Amino acid sequence: MKGLIVTLLALTLLACEPVSTYEPSVRPDNVPISALWVGGPDGGVYAKISESNGSYSGTIYFDSTGEVWYEGSFTYTGQDKFDVTEGSGYSAWDGDILYLVNGQQLISSSAEKM
Repeated sequence: MKGLIVTLLALTLLACEPVSTYEPSVRPDNVPISALWVGGPDGGVYAKISESNGSYSGTIYFDSTGEVWYEGSFTYTGQDKFDVTEGSGYSAWDGDILYLVNGQQLISSSAEKM
């Protein structure tokens, strides 16, 4: 039985793929180094988010050109603080909402006006 468990564990580990951020190899010149990649193999954005006393603001940059897509405030839907400087905390941007891996969202002020 132990041999079967060890074999299944080994096969499971072999089937795992290494984690990749899918960040493009070339960052546009006008995107600050402090902006984090948010995206997957089909594309993404660069995000520079800051937090001060529970208020969130930031800039979202197009991945290929570095042009500003959105700049302004965000409303955080969660209660617990998260580290805005940790790239692994972000999941995706849909043009209005920055999705977080903790299941919460940063909703742009432009989306709230809709």
